[in-house]
Amino acid sequence: MTKKNISAAAAVICAAAGISLCFAGCSSAGKDSTDSSQTTEEPSTTTAPIIDPEGNTLAVKPTERPREIEETADFEFEERDGGAVITKYTGSAEDVVIPGTLGGAPVTEIGYYSFEAKWDMHSVTVPDSVTTIGEFCFSDCSSLSSINIPEGVTVIERGAFAACTSIEELTIPAAVTEIHEEAFTACESLVSLTIENPGLQYDSWGLEELPDVVVYAPAGSAVLQWAEQNGVSCAELQ
Repeated sequence: MTKKNISAAAAVICAAAGISLCFAGCSSAGKDSTDSSQTTEEPSTTTAPIIDPEGNTLAVKPTERPREIEETADFEFEERDGGAVITKYTGSAEDVVIPGTLGGAPVTEIGYYSFEAKWDMHSVTVPDSVTTIGEFCFSDCSSLSSINIPEGVTVIERGAFAACTSIEELTIPAAVTEIHEEAFTACESLVSLTIENPGLQYDSWGLEELPDVVVYAPAGSAVLQWAEQNGVSCAELQ
């Protein structure tokens, strides 16, 4: 082979190698571009605000339950575990008497938000069959000044009487073993709270915000000790 032919062959080989490198680089660039286009953003962890049926923003979401609602003239209710749970008061009376039975079942619970913001309601009579006073059930009833808590009640749930600004006195019977947080928050007129169960534990009920309240409880009781330690006015229940 002549020198001229050798030089031509070398040129062809070099050209082929260059083309091969070009294809390899383009392939890599295309892959990088594809990988970049498939990169996904991390999902947002921002929590949406909790809004109640009245448009209020809540710190904690209230309990939700599936419901099969029945109606009477003034009440909506559901039957649960053999008892009737009031889900809404639809009347407009100033002095409300809750019936002992609804739909043939004893009324055992005043459900959450069931009387909320009944601003013109002055008094409520609760039947002896009730064992649970639900979450925020009487909240923002600003004219409510009189309500009885029956001897059979065992639980008063979160915010049950929050912002009941006209209530001056409440007696919590000995059967009550739980009062949840915010139960008496913003009860600005509350001056007397009687606790009959010596073992009932204080759980952020909102009494710290009520400068005029006096807590009456049995000597040595958990609530009396809490009141003494936190500068809340208190006295032994006679």
